[in-house]
Amino acid sequence: MLTTLVSETCAMHGPVFFAGNRTGSVFEIPISKTSRGRGKFVSKIVWQKIMKLRTLLSLCAGASLSMLTACASTQPAQDMSDYDPLEPVNRVVHGVNGAVDFMVLYPAAMWYRDIAPQPVKTAVRSFVRNIGEPVNALNSLLQGEPDQAADTVQRFIMNTTIGFLGFNDVAADFGIEYHSEDFGQTLGHYGIGGGPYIVLPLLGPSNLRDTTGIAVDYVANPMTWGSRNSDTLDNLYLGSLALTALDARYRTLNQLNELQQTSIDYYAALRSLYRQQRNAAIRNGADPSAPNFEDESASADFDDAFEAAAN
Repeated sequence: MLTTLVSETCAMHGPVFFAGNRTGSVFEIPISKTSRGRGKFVSKIVWQKIMKLRTLLSLCAGASLSMLTACASTQPAQDMSDYDPLEPVNRVVHGVNGAVDFMVLYPAAMWYRDIAPQPVKTAVRSFVRNIGEPVNALNSLLQGEPDQAADTVQRFIMNTTIGFLGFNDVAADFGIEYHSEDFGQTLGHYGIGGGPYIVLPLLGPSNLRDTTGIAVDYVANPMTWGSRNSDTLDNLYLGSLALTALDARYRTLNQLNELQQTSIDYYAALRSLYRQQRNAAIRNGADPSAPNFEDESASADFDDAFEAAAN
């Protein structure tokens, strides 16, 4: 926006700034005795235009700061609308994901539900949670929750050792509560809005903020780096990804089936459900009293100020 405004201003006031004779690539103001009065007049106009341009740049800077302040508040960000400018592309990816789910994930989740005994499901769920504990601890710390981060580290140590790689949640028996945190929630905790809705291949619903969070969590996960140096860790990491997908699809069987059967537009319903669940995760159960940061008050004030300066 700033570059466009400056370009348009320079284009509009170019004949004033570049008045005079051209020698090579240098513009000179004539200084002959017969044109000194004209030169003074032109210099005065140039100075006025420079001051107006400085005012315009100041307004642009102020508007940018206002927008950044709206996007980075100390209050948790709550997405109040389904902003989906990429909807045509998202619907295509949504359809491809649905085909993969129909052919692979859904049958596997149905088999898992009907065949696997409950102790196995509990063990898998515990293992999947334990794999993500280092990332949970890091994000708890980034959100200013050192006690929660310490509990998460304690859970990881206990469950990895005594609980046999996390297949037994022994930490829960000692009353240490599980907390799921990711970098998308961390950004939301500091007021960063979700941005445009995005449907990721295979991963499903997301948005710009949470997609960034997925990338950061992937890099921050010790398993990502450990699996590159050890075949054992690599197999463990790949197995954890497969079990995570299976467990997640199993736990959403009833919810997604009901949503698909009762909604007129399954894509729109899934988008709304994702937004609600992410808002709840960012609030951590707190009262949803955060203001809506996706208003246009800042841009409206800037537009008024710009129009006044132009006049």
